[in-house]
Amino acid sequence: MQFAVIGHPIAHSLSPMLHETWLKAAGLFGCYTMVDVEADQLETFVQQVRARQFDGINVTIPHKSTIIPFLDRLEPAAVRAGAVNTVYWDGDELVGANTDGTGFARALATRTHAKNSLVIGAGGAARGIIPMLPGHVTVTNRTNQTAERVAVEFGQSAVPWSRTLDLTPYDVIINTTSVGMAPAIDQTPIELTATTALICDIIYRPTPTRLLREATANGLDTLDGVLMFVLQAAEAFERFTGHPPDLALGEQVIRKQLEEF
Repeated sequence: MQFAVIGHPIAHSLSPMLHETWLKAAGLFGCYTMVDVEADQLETFVQQVRARQFDGINVTIPHKSTIIPFLDRLEPAAVRAGAVNTVYWDGDELVGANTDGTGFARALATRTHAKNSLVIGAGGAARGIIPMLPGHVTVTNRTNQTAERVAVEFGQSAVPWSRTLDLTPYDVIINTTSVGMAPAIDQTPIELTATTALICDIIYRPTPTRLLREATANGLDTLDGVLMFVLQAAEAFERFTGHPPDLALGEQVIRKQLEEF
């Protein structure tokens, strides 16, 4: 079996290590690689998948939405999100799934039951997460028009982005942007003032991000991106292989690898 994760850039991904660990643990013979695919190469790459060069792929920035026209059908969660992070074969059909939302929701449920969440960002990851959140969701994004469009689509609300945004209404704050990931590892999307919220960051490399370090310094509870990463990957792995992976092993492997950076 041959699997891959595609994106641009893609060198930061730990998906190959995670999936190959699970393949070995399940006694399955397979290989999982990284493929850097630029925007104008996406259609050609999907043709390679259709030629059965790959048994499944994961999709990351910037292809989560643009890959959709090249697929045969989408799972309901991917339709709602308008974004795909997993592509797998169902017979002769190439199917797009979005496991970001369920992965994050399962991770969040281990810590709290959100009643009023602030989602920072309005891209593919945010679109996957928003419909899975309980309670009310407020969206903020550097491009306010995008935040408003996404909020309306999901029956939620939007506020204009500001680094000094009033955070007092929220019990959960979730960064879904790439701010805090290389090369912006010394940046945060907002200032954490006057809040008691659980601070979540879906970035898993580096972990903790500067946002989470500042939250901890302020005495706030945090949720990093590792558990979400493992849980969303587990759903992809099961679609690829039909085997549920060892979640504890997956989290252990990723956290150990991150400690070495």
